[in-house]
Amino acid sequence: MASKGAAGEKDGGARGMRPDLRAYLLGDDGHRVFGPGPVELLERVGELGSLRAAAIDMGMAYTKATRLVHDAERAFGFALTERTVGGSGGGGSKLTAEARELIERYRAFERTSRWALSAAYETCFSGFADVARLGCVVMASGEGARFGGAPGEKLVAPLAGTAVLERTLAALPADLLDVVVVTRWDAVEGLCERLGVRCVRATGPLKSDTMRAGLEALGHRAGCLFVTGDQPLLSERSVRALVAELVREPTAIVRLGWRGRAANPVLWPNDTLAALARLEGDTGGRVLLDGHAELEGRVRTVEAADEWELADVDTPEDLARLEGALAERG
Repeated sequence: MASKGAAGEKDGGARGMRPDLRAYLLGDDGHRVFGPGPVELLERVGELGSLRAAAIDMGMAYTKATRLVHDAERAFGFALTERTVGGSGGGGSKLTAEARELIERYRAFERTSRWALSAAYETCFSGFADVARLGCVVMASGEGARFGGAPGEKLVAPLAGTAVLERTLAALPADLLDVVVVTRWDAVEGLCERLGVRCVRATGPLKSDTMRAGLEALGHRAGCLFVTGDQPLLSERSVRALVAELVREPTAIVRLGWRGRAANPVLWPNDTLAALARLEGDTGGRVLLDGHAELEGRVRTVEAADEWELADVDTPEDLARLEGALAERG
């Protein structure tokens, strides 16, 4: 298969870009034996009942049309057309059963290739020119019952003078990610308003409710990072590394980890987002991976700078430990 990229320029800039694809089947010698031209020619033979009429309809010389069909027949080892006798035109051509199957298979291959190209383009060029950035859902709807106080209070609790959630948000680079915080709490909404960060309300108390609300708010994205709001020592360096890994491998499910232990945050590619939006109950993306070997095989882990990046805040004691870790970092 060969592909070609095309981009237009507007007002001197690299805007209005789009990917383009020409899918070809190549023989053992590397020469094209089938592609957009031959498949269209065969389809018109099927419609018009004549190879000559199909060539004329395409503005193609009959000798070239004949050569394209013969080259493909030699490559595949079966006939694509057969002569018909009689009729008002004195005879013509019709497609063989093998030719009709070939057309169907090629068109399916072409559709799938175009989808893959579009997904790869949106991922690799996310945030570039007019291509949408990757999405990021910050999960901030948990009650934080173990922390005590009002529901959601841990997210606005100070950690070395800065709110826990504010520290988490500081690790999310605006040039790579469009961020939305999903919460049920007024205090979190107030903090986001002060910071100028988009915030939406979860439609229910479950983790799946939070994920769905975030995905709906973001709309179509090439991928989405899910971050827990109480992960305040997460670093921008690690988030950039997660994005870079997805760009290198656009179908990967990328997780931050430490010494073999995969954890949060997790960056999910586009083809998994619909399934995440359909989750129900108090479950996250982990349920998609359990028992699904194909998805498990796509997981890639990016090593964190230290184990504190993976730590979250469940209790006041956790907050105190993170204070100590910050002090050690200097």
